[in-house]
This record gives sequence, structure tokens and C-alpha cells, in this order.
Amino acid sequence: MSRSPKEKLETHSEEVSDEREVYLRDGRRLVIGEQDGNQLVEIRSESGMLELRIKLTEEGPVLQMESARLSLKATEAVEIDSRRVQIKASEQLVLEGGEVELKAEQDVDVKADGEVKVVGTKIFLN
Repeated sequence: MSRSPKEKLETHSEEVSDEREVYLRDGRRLVIGEQDGNQLVEIRSESGMLELRIKLTEEGPVLQMESARLSLKATEAVEIDSRRVQIKASEQLVLEGGEVELKAEQDVDVKADGEVKVVGTKIFLN
């Protein structure tokens, strides 16, 4: 499907079961539709793979991204305020930079299938 750049920038709206598509540069598509009674705004790659989805639910918007890389950069702060935060890394989790502080109002569990190493100029244990 070889098109000139001008054709790719053209807006195509097609209604197929309440779904509209806008063709973007490089073959990406902006898709607006519904799923399970929720409104959706999606960006899909040329092959149709989901890259970004905003699902508008009764509880509020839900953001879903699928990409090779996600980069957040802020000059002041990145704040997450949530009941639960879960980070999974299949190879390595790195916290790097200045001071690292961990506070908890309840128990803190450290579990490892391998060794646990603590390295520092001074290590204080209660």
C-alpha cells in the first residue's frame, strides 16, 4: 500500500459499527470507537498493533501503552498517588541517583531467591 505523503496526511473517516479511523503519517491509525460500553481512543501501528489506548470508563479514564520503551522526564518531580503501585522487571530493576528513601507505615518485607547484599560506608541496623 504505497501512498504519497500528502495522501497519508489526508483524513479518512469510515463508520464501521460506530468506529472511526483517521490515517496518520507512517501508516499509523487513530481509532475512535466503543468496547463493552466504554468509549475508546486508540493509536495503532501500521500492522494494527495497539500502541496507545485511552478507555473512558465510568470510574474515569484508563491509559494503556504498549511500546518498546517508555521514557518520562521531569525537571521537578514525577509523582504517583495510588492505592497500589506494582513494577515488574524481568531482568533488572535499577534505582539510581541521589538519596533513596523508603518509608512505610506498616511492615516492609525483603524477599530474594538469591543472595541479599548491602554495601555502604556505614550500615545501621536497629
